[in-house]
Amino acid sequence: MIFVSGANGQFAGSVIATLLAAGKAGQLVVGTRNVDSAFARELAARGVSVRAADFRQPDQMRRALAGVDKALFIPTYDTNDVRLQQNLNALQAAQDANVKHVVYASFLRAESPLVEHSRLVHFPTEQAIRASGLDFTLLRHALYADILVGDLADTLGSGLLHRPSGGARSAYIARADLGISAAQILMRDEPSGNTYTETMERTWNGEEVAELMSEVWGKTIRFVPVDPTEWPRYMTEKWGVPPEISRSTVGTMQAVAAGVFDLATQDYARITGRPPRDMRAFLEGVREARR
Repeated sequence: MIFVSGANGQFAGSVIATLLAAGKAGQLVVGTRNVDSAFARELAARGVSVRAADFRQPDQMRRALAGVDKALFIPTYDTNDVRLQQNLNALQAAQDANVKHVVYASFLRAESPLVEHSRLVHFPTEQAIRASGLDFTLLRHALYADILVGDLADTLGSGLLHRPSGGARSAYIARADLGISAAQILMRDEPSGNTYTETMERTWNGEEVAELMSEVWGKTIRFVPVDPTEWPRYMTEKWGVPPEISRSTVGTMQAVAAGVFDLATQDYARITGRPPRDMRAFLEGVREARR
């Protein structure tokens, strides 16, 4: 049996969609805090086992993982001061339930001390997984390309792309592509101990993204740099991200500015046998979806 946590989230949804397309409904267990959501009910109707699974509740996690062979743990959207303990609860539950293989959704260059969620959550979680005695796979994700279009209506309306660090290059990858690669890991006989850093095949800076967006949408879009310390306010005002969460992104944006994420790998192709979508294909897909 395969377990996917955070079933109502967007990344988990991409993983689940790939597993269902591969005919794995009867072998799939999904965990969520909200088993009564419309999506959870839809999954149950398709033969998926939907279980209450809250990383804050160790006993519930043990029950959710009963009979599971391989589990994908996706960190929650809570604040960074509590997410490490949540992950450790899930890991202990996996040990108690005799899960054989844990797959963890981590972050690009998780060892970087600049990035709050890596320093407080991802890197110590990786270390705990390595010390757990369980078979494991670590999936270090680049920045979601999806964050470049989180305020697309404003970008297209104003002709301005507001992002930190216009000249600094960073790795990106589409969230839906990451769902495909994670599902591939879950479905195959994956050896223990691999760490994959998943990125598009080249890195991008903000000015290049704005230029490409101009080509894709057929209108001039100009890049406007935002100071990393001001980025949380922009996220809260434009995207509605809670302030206690948006504040934690300062270090991430400072790392972008410092070139920490200027890294491209072929790891996605190592997993899937093909490259991820490039930035143009991703943006064109967004454009077509809006139509």
